Amino acid sequence: MWLFGKKKHDRHEAANAEDPVTADDDVESAAPATGPWDSDEVAIGDRLDAGSLWIPVIPGTTLQFTLDRRRQQVLGIVYSKDSSALQLQVFAAPRSAKLWEEVRRDMRTSIAQQGGFSQEEEGPLGPELHAQMPVPGSKAMAPHRFLGIDGPRWLLRATLYGKAGADEAAANEMIEIVREVVVNRGQAPHPPRELLPLEIPEQVTAQE
Repeated sequence: MWLFGKKKHDRHEAANAEDPVTADDDVESAAPATGPWDSDEVAIGDRLDAGSLWIPVIPGTTLQFTLDRRRQQVLGIVYSKDSSALQLQVFAAPRSAKLWEEVRRDMRTSIAQQGGFSQEEEGPLGPELHAQMPVPGSKAMAPHRFLGIDGPRWLLRATLYGKAGADEAAANEMIEIVREVVVNRGQAPHPPRELLPLEIPEQVTAQE
């Protein structure tokens, strides 16, 4: 677990609005104003290098890594703040097709088989799944929001839960973190839907 300090963080440091624009500028090659981005679009800046994801430093949040200790694999990255949580995972995707629509269908089936229910909603980053998931060992349900962003040969999946699973303001705060993420897909071959490799950043391991 790593608690971010009160380091000043300028979300738009890489895009200086005062830079002059000339007729020679290649407008089409400019990075989108907000992310998530591909690593071909923006530099790592002051983000943490977590392998296939470059992740932002967000003051006031706690950063954790979901581990499969048997396989020595990082399965996901979790930001926590004020009873809200955001999990990030990134998967390989085909060069010529988008995955999120297909994955959403499969997730709806899986959620129903677990005794939960879900519906599709349009969110700030595109189609989402809003779900009620069974709580293990209880009859209660827990709200979750699943977001998917298709990129070049990757699918970034963000899961909001805790307070952010149901509260719009809390969810929007977590979604702002997603907008700051950069996917570093790399050129290594991976079959579609395979989890892309994640690492614990050096800055985090140095503080443990």
